[in-house]
Amino acid sequence: MCRNIFFVCFVFIIGICFAKAQEVTRFLELGSSMSSYRGDLNPKYQNVGSTLQVGLKLNFKKRINSHFQANYGSISGSNLFYTFTDTEGNTTTPNIYFKTRFFTIQYDLQVHLLKTSHWHIYLSQGIGLLRFTPKDEHNQSLVNQNNTRTADELYNTVSAVLPTQLGISYLFVNGYGINMQTGWLNPQTDYLDNISQWGSRAKKDNVWQLRLALIVPLTLKK
Repeated sequence: MCRNIFFVCFVFIIGICFAKAQEVTRFLELGSSMSSYRGDLNPKYQNVGSTLQVGLKLNFKKRINSHFQANYGSISGSNLFYTFTDTEGNTTTPNIYFKTRFFTIQYDLQVHLLKTSHWHIYLSQGIGLLRFTPKDEHNQSLVNQNNTRTADELYNTVSAVLPTQLGISYLFVNGYGINMQTGWLNPQTDYLDNISQWGSRAKKDNVWQLRLALIVPLTLKK
């Protein structure tokens, strides 16, 4: 793993040193982010997981850009004292721990608040699909553990996402650069932690991310 990171950084530095200044029309983004979950087992964003990301930015307009991105990562949460009490006073204990691996593919529309030859500051709103697999402390799937939910409670492990992001990029004269981005995935499911009807929150689960990425120019305008 360390060798791969060193190799990517080495190629990036060499590219900056020897590439010539060009007008870039497409960028490849290779990044990693911290991902943190908020839901029934974590009332605040606290436990941090890692996510690998690859993106493609189409620089075909001055202020508005299309952006495609894929994410693969994990989130987790736990509350050893979590219980749910229904309206009749019955107390139930669903799963008290989970770890979910997820994969997303999404399209984002980036609107630039500032765009110069070097600095890009933007807001983006996207839409995409999320595939997730919640597991317990024994690495067993929670989807098939019906005793962790009400008898008739089933859910799909594929959901829509509506990611909202704020980002800033700095580009060198040759098109290479760095990017920092933060925001929320906004998944349209309440089952990232396997808990919904026995949950303590009315809102859906969410994932906050902070990403750092390398920007590599791909297509040059002729």
